Amino acid sequence: MSSTDFSTLKSRALIVGGDQIDGIKQVLTNHGITHINHWSGRKVGNGNRVIPQDTQFIVLITNWISHSITHKVKKNAMKRGIKVIYTPNGSAALRNRLNHIGSDVISAAEHAFQYH
Repeated sequence: MSSTDFSTLKSRALIVGGDQIDGIKQVLTNHGITHINHWSGRKVGNGNRVIPQDTQFIVLITNWISHSITHKVKKNAMKRGIKVIYTPNGSAALRNRLNHIGSDVISAAEHAFQYH
């Protein structure tokens, strides 16, 4: 199965949730993601953080974040037109999700890259 190549977009992602995310970072790197930010999603201050300006999509690790943080991140992402990928903890689940919706993420990232 071929992976989606985000490398031409110089894509930047934000991961929210999870503690041990090396496998998830590797999946994103294999898809050409050039910059990855991470918020644990469990610290009180995470709900007040601002999504970095250059973020083109967000990976929400649903098993490891509170509902209030999920809601805040989703709301802020929608306001800015940032694609959100929901996945349980684990690199295999994210890999499958990216392969399934890769073209949608590329379209959203291209739009963000061209107009921001």
